[in-house]
Amino acid sequence: LFATACTGSDDQDGAASDSASTASTSTTSAAEPAAVPSRYEGHRSEVYADPANWVCRPDADDVCDGGLDATSVAADGSVEVQPWQADDDAPIDCFYVYPTISTDPAEISDRQADDPERFVTLNQAARLGEVCRVFAPVYRQRTLAGLASGLSGSTTTTVAGAPAMSPGESDVRDAFAHYMANDNDGRGVVLIGHSQGAGVLRELIRDEIDPDDEVRERLVAAYLAGTAV
Repeated sequence: LFATACTGSDDQDGAASDSASTASTSTTSAAEPAAVPSRYEGHRSEVYADPANWVCRPDADDVCDGGLDATSVAADGSVEVQPWQADDDAPIDCFYVYPTISTDPAEISDRQADDPERFVTLNQAARLGEVCRVFAPVYRQRTLAGLASGLSGSTTTTVAGAPAMSPGESDVRDAFAHYMANDNDGRGVVLIGHSQGAGVLRELIRDEIDPDDEVRERLVAAYLAGTAV
């Protein structure tokens, strides 16, 4: 275009102008990815719209917010303090689902984040706030008591991966849908789960993320520890 414009020909100048205009139009009209995948458009959870039903989320005062300095111990016994600072402008989000930890007496937990749920989230996910915004829903998981009854063959409820969706799977899908519709805003997301939490995320990936191009393009990585994948 520069060479054509320098020839001084009116016709060529006009062609150059038209070409530049076309290029400009093509550039500015390129489609941007939707902020909310169509699968989750308009979704608002009656449960997860309430910050109380999350162990961690960026707009709440919780275990992921501070006091997360750590001490690194080297092989020679020397120690070094590693200060922690949340990155409020982190380019990605972390969606974390904790492992079997509930000490509720029933086989299925309630949605109350007690000390065990907060403890494991603090230790496994909270410090990731240095590189991502952390979202960790409370969910009706199979408890430690439920795990024991399942191993003994006396269980009365379903588990993650069974034909009928478990309460925990249902909760995490609802929480993820609410997050995608109201909090994600087009950002990449890392899925992190351990044990039962990893199993629940495996089902989420299989049924909702992998088959959907819009949702799958948001997935940066999935770390599923302590389960078969």
